[in-house]
Amino acid sequence: MVRKLVVAVAAASALLSGNMAHALSVGDINLRSALNQPLNAEIQLLQVRDLDSTEIIPRLASPDDFGRAGIERPFFLTDLSFTPVIGSDGRSYIRVTSSQPVREPFVNFLLEVRWPSGRVLREFTLLIDPPTYQARPVTAPPVTPPVTPPVTPPVT
Repeated sequence: MVRKLVVAVAAASALLSGNMAHALSVGDINLRSALNQPLNAEIQLLQVRDLDSTEIIPRLASPDDFGRAGIERPFFLTDLSFTPVIGSDGRSYIRVTSSQPVREPFVNFLLEVRWPSGRVLREFTLLIDPPTYQARPVTAPPVTPPVTPPVTPPVT
C-alpha cells in the first residue's frame, strides 16, 4: 500500500514538474524565541516572483491534513498566527507568532500555504531551548588591606 502511494506521488511529481518550476516554495524555519516565551519564528518563502502578501495565504493545516500526515495536532497550535512578509529587499518570509508562551520544548506542526495558482503543505519541527543564561563576570569586592595602628616607641 505504501509502496503504491510512493510510486503514485513520484509519477505525479514527474508529470507536474514543469508546472511546479514556477511555484512558490517554502524554505527553512528560523526560530527567534525561547521556551516559555511567545513563539517568534520566520519561514523562508522562495520563488515568490510577483506575488504580493495579499495573495499568499499561510495557515495551520486542517485537522484532516494532520491526520493524513500522521501528525498529532495539539490544541495549543491553534494559537499560532502566520503572516506573510514580502520585503522590498527581496527577502520574503512567513512570520509565525503566538500570543501565549510556548511551554512545550518540542513543537511539530503542518503549515498550509495557498496562492492563486497553487497550494503546498509542509511539516515543521521546532526544538525550543530555554532562554540562554548570560553569565555576568564575577567581580570580587575591592580588597582593602588591614589597617594597623602605627607603633609608637615606649617612653622610658
